[in-house]
Amino acid sequence: MGKKDFVRLRQECLDEITGLGIQPGQIKDWTINTRARSRWGQCKKETDGTYSIQIADRLLSDDRISEKACKETIIHEVLHTCKDCMKHTGKWKIYADRMNSEYGYDIKRITSGTEKGVENYKPKHMAVKYILTCGGCGATVYRKRSSKFTKYYRNYRCTRCGAIAWSRRTV
Repeated sequence: MGKKDFVRLRQECLDEITGLGIQPGQIKDWTINTRARSRWGQCKKETDGTYSIQIADRLLSDDRISEKACKETIIHEVLHTCKDCMKHTGKWKIYADRMNSEYGYDIKRITSGTEKGVENYKPKHMAVKYILTCGGCGATVYRKRSSKFTKYYRNYRCTRCGAIAWSRRTV
């Protein structure tokens, strides 16, 4: 089958979104990301108020991934450009639910590889140097290199439980 027509797919997505009266923000840049391994897409708000959207190349080049699955990711990212929609809550969730009910999509916060029709991504062995564990809830954080967090971990709160009780182990 070959590579999917990205220009056509993104225009179809924009037409479907605006067809429901949803107004996306100004998208300055579309990029096909050939390096992305653990995400399908990304929306970034620029300092000038415009948006840049990246779509993983494997969505477009893998024949096992349907055009519908590809469009779900494009729409997911475009919805982030709408006013007050950078998070996966509130208006973003309402807009995603509307797209799902109107067009039969399954747009949500996270989509696995299996749901896209391919195997789940398994990261290659990551050379871990620091393992930090929260004393409050047991959350574990792995880091490859030194950072403010790995040096001054006693000053940071856990994002899960709020505790300031980290322990560090160097591997």
